[in-house]
Amino acid sequence: MRKRTVKILKGIAIAVVVLGVLYAIAVAVSSAKLRRAYANLEKSGRPMRAAEVIPATVPDAENAALLYESAILLLKAQPASRGSAQPAEQDNLLNYLGGLSGTFLTEPLDTDKHTELERLLETDVVDSALSIIEQGTQRRLCLFYHDYAAGINILLPNLSEMRNLARIIGAKACVEAAAGRPDASWNLIQTQLRFADALRNEPILISQLVRFAMIRTLCETIQKVCEAAPPNAEQYRCIESLLSDYEDRTPLVLALDGERLLLGEWAFHALRNGSVKDVTAGTGDESDFGEVLMRLYAAFKPLLLADQAAYVRIMGEFTRSAQQSYSPIETNTMDGKVEQMQSRLYVVTNMLVPAIVRVRILYGEMIARIHITRAGLAVLQDKKARATFPQTLESLNLKDVSDPFSGGPLLYRADSNGFILYSVGPDQKDNNGKTKEKKDKQETDWDIVWSYTGRS
Repeated sequence: MRKRTVKILKGIAIAVVVLGVLYAIAVAVSSAKLRRAYANLEKSGRPMRAAEVIPATVPDAENAALLYESAILLLKAQPASRGSAQPAEQDNLLNYLGGLSGTFLTEPLDTDKHTELERLLETDVVDSALSIIEQGTQRRLCLFYHDYAAGINILLPNLSEMRNLARIIGAKACVEAAAGRPDASWNLIQTQLRFADALRNEPILISQLVRFAMIRTLCETIQKVCEAAPPNAEQYRCIESLLSDYEDRTPLVLALDGERLLLGEWAFHALRNGSVKDVTAGTGDESDFGEVLMRLYAAFKPLLLADQAAYVRIMGEFTRSAQQSYSPIETNTMDGKVEQMQSRLYVVTNMLVPAIVRVRILYGEMIARIHITRAGLAVLQDKKARATFPQTLESLNLKDVSDPFSGGPLLYRADSNGFILYSVGPDQKDNNGKTKEKKDKQETDWDIVWSYTGRS
């Protein structure tokens, strides 16, 4: 019996030693993968420390964000609408008017709501807020201060507030145009053009997605105002110059580097140091069971290191892809890489990696809208000079206004009353200028369209 016990103990000891060796080998292999992933990032010139992507402090006198925050506080201090109860999220003028303005820019309002919108936009408090914003757009820099050390728990309250301000400016510009005040309208649009770039230097992907949305609002505003009164030659030159600046991919690349350094690296560091609750809270899974599973996962070092190596590699791929012009082929390639990564047991990577294919599509849509708006404005300028719409875009000798989704020219048709100008959109098919229905979430059977029917 004693010999049998000794034999069992020896077997256990050998098994422990073997498992220990295997564990050490697994750690070494995973560590080597992580080192190679970091080496490849560094070789490609990507920033390697959080401090490299966090914006530097700017002097208050040059910081437009301080003025934008003043305008936000001014509007938030006002009740939403006298004599009517509003939902909790719309209980102040900024949120209520921002939502009403956003609806107005995309679909017709009923008579009562339209009258209310015009009344609110004419109030002194809105005029004061817009004046403050205009002053802000004249400043050289814009920096909102965030707690970037908070990692995935970072709070970014300025994003929804900035989007509401962009909608309000757009609605005000449209109302001014409809009232027969085109110069005031186009001055507001020039303010909106500069304001839409306020989030350019925020190194977080969600900030850039909101920036995309603000630029979309800007393009919708320009197209809507053109129905009442296209810009004059001087206004057109200013707008064309500002619009072309939005095609810079640097903000998107910065945001992807920021996602990796400020959110991803923070999460892996927290898991290695036992701060699992901070990570699970940031993902919305705060259950005890979820925390226990994450603790067990984080405790197995080879798997966590391999997970981190996968995260660093895929974020490097995303950043490389973002540095290139949008192309459907590249988007499909990234889609395949994401699917391959998701098929593996990389829990943290799958939790942290952004929906990059969707981001690339949104970026492509933004570029398409900018190109459509620039081309449409050029068409209207040509029509002013010649009294008829040009029959082709080629006759205008436009540069850098191709369709990012097809790689070819934008599609254009004109008659005596107006024109239709469009991109084939994410499905890469010509749907004959069919617009996307409001509730249609699929990426097929619609185009990105500017249909001009004005008489100017």
